Amino acid sequence: MYTQQLPGLYSPFPSTINPFVEKADKHTSLWVNKHQLVPSEAAWDHYHQQKFTWMVARMFPNADLNALSIAADLNTLLFILDDQFDEHDEASSMIKQRDQFEQLVTALIGIMKHNKQISLEKGGPVLSAVSDFWKRIRKLGTLGWQVRFIESLQEAFAANLWRIEHVNHLHLPSLEEYMKWRPIFSGASFFAYLLEAIEGFRLPDYVFLDATVQQLIQLCSNTICWANDLFSFNKELEQGDEMNIVMLIKNKRDCSFAEAIQEAVNIHDKQVRQFRELAKRLPSFGPELQRYVHSLSVMMRGNIDWSTKDTARYHFTLLEEIV
Repeated sequence: MYTQQLPGLYSPFPSTINPFVEKADKHTSLWVNKHQLVPSEAAWDHYHQQKFTWMVARMFPNADLNALSIAADLNTLLFILDDQFDEHDEASSMIKQRDQFEQLVTALIGIMKHNKQISLEKGGPVLSAVSDFWKRIRKLGTLGWQVRFIESLQEAFAANLWRIEHVNHLHLPSLEEYMKWRPIFSGASFFAYLLEAIEGFRLPDYVFLDATVQQLIQLCSNTICWANDLFSFNKELEQGDEMNIVMLIKNKRDCSFAEAIQEAVNIHDKQVRQFRELAKRLPSFGPELQRYVHSLSVMMRGNIDWSTKDTARYHFTLLEEIV
C-alpha cells in the first residue's frame, strides 16, 4: 500500500452542497431496499457509510428534492454495479462475462428507448430500479435531452466492453489508450448530461453540437476521472488492479509512486486550467450556457470535496488543496 500524502489539486471553483442532502439520502435508502439492490442490511450499511448521496449533492447543489433524489438513486446503483464488476470472482461475476454484460446493456437501453416499466418480480433488482429511475427522470428533460443521455450511456457501456476485454485478458492498456477511454467507461461524460435534467437547464439542442461546449464537457469529465484515480489508486492497488492513471504512468515512465502521482496531478491541473481558459471564450448562446458551464465547474469541485471530506471509500491523506 502507498501511504504517503497526496498533493493538493488545483480547483478554483465554488464549494457547496445541496440543502436537501439528508432528505434525499433517506429516500435512496428506502429505494435501495424496495428494489432489493443489496443482499442484506449489513451490505447496505457498508454502502451507506460511503455517502453516495453527498457526491451528487455537491455536484448538483441547486436541484430540488425530487431531482436530487433521482440523481442519488442512480449514483448509488452505479456504485453498487461498479463494485460487482471490480470485486467479484471472475468466474462467477455476471458483469465480467461479456455476453451477459451485453444482454444487461441491451435490456437497460431498451427500457429507456421504449419507456418500459419493469417490475421487481419480472425483471429483478437492476432492471426494476432502472425502469423506476427512467420513469421519473424523463419527466425532467426534453426529448433532445433524452436522446443525448441515452447516447452517452450507450457510449459508456461500449467503453466498458473495452474495459472488460482488458480485465479478462489481464492486459493493461497504454497510458494514451486509457486516457481516451477512462472518461467514457467511468460514466463521467454522461454525468455532464445528467446535470442538464437534474438542475433544469433548457438549452437548445444545437448548443451541444458546438465544439467549444463539447470540449468543456470533455475537460470536466477528464478532470473528474484523474482526480478519482488519484483518490482511488491506493484502494485499487490493494486489490491488484493497475488500470489507473497513476499505475500506468509509473509503468510507462519506470518511476517512483511519488513521481507518478505528481505527474497525474500535473495532468489534472493542466486540464482544469484549460477548462478555465476555454470557458472565457464561450460562443454567444446566452446566459443559460454560462450558467451550465459554471455548473460543470461545480461538478469538478464537488467530486473533490466528496472524495476528501465525505466518503470513507478511499484511503489517503491529502495535503492542502490549491485554489
